[in-house]
Amino acid sequence: MKTAVIDIGSNSIRLLLGTYEGKQWYNEGKRLWTTRLGDRESGGELKDTVMNASYEVFSEISELMASYGVERSIAIATSAVREASNGGEFLERAKQYCPTEYRILSGDEEAFYGFKGALQDRLSSGMHYGIIDIGGGSTELAVGSKDGVYWSRSYPVGAVRLQSLSESGPQSIWEETRFLWDPMMIEGNFGDFVGIGGTITTLAAIDLKMITYVPEQIQNHKLTREAIEGMIMSLRYMSREERLQVPGLQPGRVDIIVSGAEILTSCMDAYEIPYIFVSEQDGMEAIQQELLEG
Repeated sequence: MKTAVIDIGSNSIRLLLGTYEGKQWYNEGKRLWTTRLGDRESGGELKDTVMNASYEVFSEISELMASYGVERSIAIATSAVREASNGGEFLERAKQYCPTEYRILSGDEEAFYGFKGALQDRLSSGMHYGIIDIGGGSTELAVGSKDGVYWSRSYPVGAVRLQSLSESGPQSIWEETRFLWDPMMIEGNFGDFVGIGGTITTLAAIDLKMITYVPEQIQNHKLTREAIEGMIMSLRYMSREERLQVPGLQPGRVDIIVSGAEILTSCMDAYEIPYIFVSEQDGMEAIQQELLEG
């Protein structure tokens, strides 16, 4: 079976194409288009410019899906669309460019799918794990075990949403978020925290000094709190042109990587997390498995 999962995020639209054969998934590399849906009007509506850019992406995705021979597909939208007053209208029109099912995930659903997709290879240990997912418009946390997620939170802080706040000063995000994080309930022997999402995978790529993005090297890379802080201090005072020369830093993230990293360090400090392991797999893989199971 050939499937397609489209992730409509606040910073980018992503596509995962995969084939399930012989009880195993064979996935293409995830494709990404930066559209910045999270950069909304002052009233919260999606901007015409970013919607039109997204419709062009959907047209391209539709062609890719047809060429791949997709049999089942779904598009999932997150905080930028679910918070916009015209988000539903946007998805209805998107069907004209890429006919498929469109679904808006709640924050709790984001956390659930992120947990399921990122930890599928670890849960057999019987340990309890946590995930941190920093997106463009929101941050999701979840804790659980092989029996499922039993604690999750979604916070309205993301790399796009807090970009201007970050640019106002090096302590601004910490001041804004230090009382945000709720007490985390862990109900068993704990393993590790795993980080997912574009901010965290990009930080891993920078830490690895990647000229070419290699998902297999990103998977399970260990990021320490000290390494992240070092990247923040270095990147904060670079010009855009200088950031474009940093190995591992994608052009679509040069202006939001610092804000995303500062959200991550705030979260790590609140829960006294010294390091995280990075997962290239996320909620898209969990949704993909649901498509297979019908």
